[in-house]
Amino acid sequence: MIDDSLTVETIAPWDGRRVPVTLIGGYLGAGKTTAINEFLRRTDRPVAVLVNDVGEINIDSALIKRRHSDTLELTDGCVCCSLAEGLANAFDSLRARPEAPDHVVLELSGVANPARVAPWADSDGFRLDGIIVLIDTEQFLDRLDDERTMSFIRTQLCAADVFVLTKTDIVDPAQVAAVESRLGQMEPDVPIRRTRTAHDAGALLEVGTRRPGGVADTPPAQLFDPHTVETHPLRQPISQEELHALLDKLPADTVRAKGVAVTADGTRLLVQQVGRRRNVSALPQAEDQDATDLVVIRL
Repeated sequence: MIDDSLTVETIAPWDGRRVPVTLIGGYLGAGKTTAINEFLRRTDRPVAVLVNDVGEINIDSALIKRRHSDTLELTDGCVCCSLAEGLANAFDSLRARPEAPDHVVLELSGVANPARVAPWADSDGFRLDGIIVLIDTEQFLDRLDDERTMSFIRTQLCAADVFVLTKTDIVDPAQVAAVESRLGQMEPDVPIRRTRTAHDAGALLEVGTRRPGGVADTPPAQLFDPHTVETHPLRQPISQEELHALLDKLPADTVRAKGVAVTADGTRLLVQQVGRRRNVSALPQAEDQDATDLVVIRL
């Protein structure tokens, strides 16, 4: 028997809209903070960044509108919140904001297991967009074979949707190839993306943000962006089987795919793919928009 007196009804924030959450992991020194700092420098949309220590981000003081408690309010509408009080409080503080952020980026600690954090990204008002794990190309092989660190690294690898190699500019090509080979042996289904530095990885975080025109809009191309953007027409209407078949045929270097499809009965489907993570689900009423082409982001 269920005791109705203990039943708690929750009301979804922001009229049912779900904000995408990207988890960024990687062992100590992989460049997570550098990537997030670059992401904040590049973005022009209100985003929220959850980090272990706000002070580690070293944000330009000219961008800080106000500082209170463990939160930084930035002039472009972004917010940086410390995880010092735990994940529950961090997400509750975001849900309490009258306006939803366009995107949430959560920096994991260097020894965190992304799989244990992922459920928070699917709590009320949010949806998991993907798990990006940065790989320090210079140190990875040594740490993977070190008994003191191997368990942390293997746990992170198992949860990743995309591997992003950093510091490839300071190692020789043979080292990069060796790292890619080892990753391919351990997690053959996870795409591997090279970046020269952790700064370049910031652009990969940016592609997850929502844009003014809807879910399929993308950031404008910049001269040194490591990614390219393509559009693939979606037949209207399209069945889920046809849609998944189309996604299965995307190029191997696809980092991300997103769009809105329409089935024969008029249902709008939100299509999201980040690395090996794919989600095709009914578009919530709060996010309703016309059908789009499939936007494919490749590196």
